[in-house]
Amino acid sequence: MVTIKIKENSKQAKMFIEYAKTLPYVEFLETPIRIGKPALSLKEETYLNRLKKTALEMKELSSGKKRGQTLQSFLDEI
Repeated sequence: MVTIKIKENSKQAKMFIEYAKTLPYVEFLETPIRIGKPALSLKEETYLNRLKKTALEMKELSSGKKRGQTLQSFLDEI
C-alpha cells in the first residue's frame, strides 16, 4: 500500500483527485481538517479514543454505575 498526500489548493490537484476517484484500485481515506489543533495520526486518534473509553469506564466503576470484576474471576477466565 502507498500513501499519497495531496494539498487541494490548486485546480490541477483537484482534477487529479477526481480522476483518481474513478480508478477501481484507489481507496480514499480523507482526514478531517482541524482548525487550531494539529491533526492526529490514525494511531494517535485510536489511542485517544481508547483512553477516553477507559476513563469513562473507570468513572462508572468508581461511581457505582457499573460493577467491576474481581481479580480471581478475571484470572479464572484466562
